[in-house]
Amino acid sequence: MPEKKNLKTTIPRLSDKAKRIFNISYEDLSAQIYYDVKNTFKLTIVRNNKQILPAREISRAEAFRIMNTRL
Repeated sequence: MPEKKNLKTTIPRLSDKAKRIFNISYEDLSAQIYYDVKNTFKLTIVRNNKQILPAREISRAEAFRIMNTRL
């Protein structure tokens, strides 16, 4: 079993990577929410793989409100 200090070096660094946690599309528009390791949520609006609006930082409550909305 590896020691704890050696175990930390095997975990990949995710500090600058954001994960897309939500995507909803309507016709040619798509709203995407990204989550960063720094606990920031970002909302982007995309049309045909081109970003229409700059990424907007939103709160955790806003992100979950958008994700739980039924269309």
